[in-house]
Amino acid sequence: MVWLAIRQKDKRIPKAINAFTARTHLGRIMRLASEHGETFILTKKGKPKVVVMGVKEYQDLVEVLAEEHDRDLRTAIKEAAAQIKRGEVSSLGALRAIYKAR
Repeated sequence: MVWLAIRQKDKRIPKAINAFTARTHLGRIMRLASEHGETFILTKKGKPKVVVMGVKEYQDLVEVLAEEHDRDLRTAIKEAAAQIKRGEVSSLGALRAIYKAR
């Protein structure tokens, strides 16, 4: 198929593929997903059924979702942003001095 010969320009946009085409070209789809970070949505009768993506992209997605659901992390990030906005920042040298003084 021609679509498999053309790599996605924007890897963030999944490419929809019907189940028959996916079955026929599974090896190539796996290579594009694992080696090039491409994402595919497999469809059956025109409806999305499964997503195929590389393991690294999947792990990154799981990590981002976990971070978004971590209330303490979100609170810490908001507080850090507020401190930066207020000018409450330290140099790396100052932080090292504080750490060594402990």
